[in-house]
Amino acid sequence: MFDNKPRFTHFGQFGILIGLFGAGLILAVIIQLFFALSIVPLTDMMSGNDSKLLAAMAKPENINKVRWMQMLGTFAMMFLPAYFFALIISGNAFNYLGFKKNITLNQFLLVVAIAITALFFSGGLGELNRIIPIPKNWEMKFKAMEEMYSEQVMMISGMNSFLDYIISLVMIAILPAIFEELFFRGTLQQLLISWFKKPHVAVFVTSFLFSIIHFSYYGFLPRLALGLILGYIFYFSKNIWLSILMHFINNAVAISVLYFSYSKAEATKKMMDDNFPIWVAAVTFIILFYLFKLFKKNCNPQQDEIINNDFSIE
Repeated sequence: MFDNKPRFTHFGQFGILIGLFGAGLILAVIIQLFFALSIVPLTDMMSGNDSKLLAAMAKPENINKVRWMQMLGTFAMMFLPAYFFALIISGNAFNYLGFKKNITLNQFLLVVAIAITALFFSGGLGELNRIIPIPKNWEMKFKAMEEMYSEQVMMISGMNSFLDYIISLVMIAILPAIFEELFFRGTLQQLLISWFKKPHVAVFVTSFLFSIIHFSYYGFLPRLALGLILGYIFYFSKNIWLSILMHFINNAVAISVLYFSYSKAEATKKMMDDNFPIWVAAVTFIILFYLFKLFKKNCNPQQDEIINNDFSIE
């Protein structure tokens, strides 16, 4: 499937990926700084007064700039490192990353069923995350972070028309799903599976990092679960389009909830309180288990083996 010519040790591959991610992060900061300076003066940026920047970003005339800032930043930080890593390691980037055409109708329908079930599963885990006892000062800090995140999402989505809704689906649901899946599942997960030779450990570590990087305490367990689901979809199918589909549905539902809410206050409340009772997580976990059994059966049996794109020197 891939060019198996030994070129780098696993540690060397990891070093390459970290270096590329660091370069992408620097580029993302430069992009965001460029757009920020087009919204507020440099003096306001240097004053450290974030309220002026946030207020300026929330203005309707700046919404598109904020969307481009977010999208291009994610492109630089996720897509570019994944693409160049795959190109360096395999020579055939898109093949390595899992872009395949052979998606069956059963696979597509099962991913949709998994995505819908996962929404309820994540909601139950969100409630579990919420009731875990933590120090009061931590709780206040984490809630403030969640409120800020909700405000940023509301700011970026800013949907006053159906066209705005479509634009938000593209820039907040589709493109981030592609960029994040290429980095976490197409690149990092494959590297860790090849390195550890323990696919379940690799999927968990990738999912843990996927959740951590979103910097949300109250969303940690739901995003960890989402990462695991995305990871196993890719592990069983070896087709990045299916994990992108799952990720897109998850994002698109959130955007649709915001669009069809009657008011900003109602939308913010839904974002802050979208949990279900914990028993829902238990029930939907059983459903997910059986859906994944069906999904695995509908994937090529030869693809059930551990990914072993071993381009390393042992």
